[in-house]
Amino acid sequence: MEDNVKSKGKSGFIIAVIAIFVFVGLASYNYWKFKTQKEQEAKREEVVPVETISVQRRQLDTVLELTGNVQSLMEVYVHPKVPGEIIERILVERGDYVRKGSLIAILEKTTVEARIKEAEAGLRSARAKLNEVEANLDFIKKDRLRLQRLAELHVVSQQEFDQIDAKYRAILAAKKLAIAQIERIRASLNLLDILLRDHDVYSPISGYVSARYVDAGTMSDSKKPIVRISMEKTVKIVATVTEEDYPLIRKGMEAEVRVDAFPQRVFKGTVSVINPTLDPATRTGQIEIHVENRDLTLRSGMFARMHLALGEREALVVHKDALNRLPGTGNYYVYVVKGGKAIMKNIKIGASQENHVEIKEGLKEGEQVVVKGQNRLRDGTLVRVMGQGTREGR
Repeated sequence: MEDNVKSKGKSGFIIAVIAIFVFVGLASYNYWKFKTQKEQEAKREEVVPVETISVQRRQLDTVLELTGNVQSLMEVYVHPKVPGEIIERILVERGDYVRKGSLIAILEKTTVEARIKEAEAGLRSARAKLNEVEANLDFIKKDRLRLQRLAELHVVSQQEFDQIDAKYRAILAAKKLAIAQIERIRASLNLLDILLRDHDVYSPISGYVSARYVDAGTMSDSKKPIVRISMEKTVKIVATVTEEDYPLIRKGMEAEVRVDAFPQRVFKGTVSVINPTLDPATRTGQIEIHVENRDLTLRSGMFARMHLALGEREALVVHKDALNRLPGTGNYYVYVVKGGKAIMKNIKIGASQENHVEIKEGLKEGEQVVVKGQNRLRDGTLVRVMGQGTREGR
């Protein structure tokens, strides 16, 4: 019995040892298999053939791209000077060309004409009064002179002379008063003449009637315009320029202007106005580009695109074929070949010219960027450079 127990214990020990050896063997085999598989996968990892190009410095034409709306060089809202009068006639319509000084509208003049007639009658009465006073003055003047001589000879008393002298001075004062009355009436007539002329509304500039706001029969209101007149033979385009580009703008610079209505036509403009200050909120400033428009092709409200040549400058550039854009964003990136791998780099681009794009951030001169084969790349992909170049001719 005791021998059977010992035999069973010995057999269990042997089985346990064998199980341990089997487990260790299987683990070793699995580790070896896993390591071998990884090494084989690494050997089989794809090496992508690519073509690269050097990041280089070159001269770029600095062209500023601007946008804006076409506007009249000058717009004038023509208001009546006299309020509270009926507008009898309006002599222009939208689209009419008017010259400076042309009659635009006529207000009712009945009231002011009546006041003028009344003032003219008063002037005639004042002149008649003056004539009467002057006649009396001439008579008294002669009588005064006669009595003065007699008083000197003591023929008449001093009292008699003083009486005639007082009459003379009274009539002389009446003459001055009559003259002053005439001057007041004349001044009033001058004002009424001006008021009468103000009942006729004239164009202050030459241009086209771009809007009409009232009709005949409306009561005039000095705060409400009758028409708007626009000077269209020269138009302006107001554009916004960033703080960075503002110092490069000069008066007299030529600009190429295009509008959607005439996509094949290029209009020539000139920088004519430069705002001396920037907006501190946006760090931008405004400029005006004036364009001759003698044939009236350009119309106010058109959307315009402008190209402003600012001269040449040296910049770090790369061929446009190297650029890739992150989906859903406006951000660009390129692949740089380094140590046999493709390294993804985010970049910031600037101006473009022909097939080259300015690199503002993210690359250094001489780095090799991928221009062909990047659609198969990810960050860290093994690559084999099949060709290098500068793509000057592409």
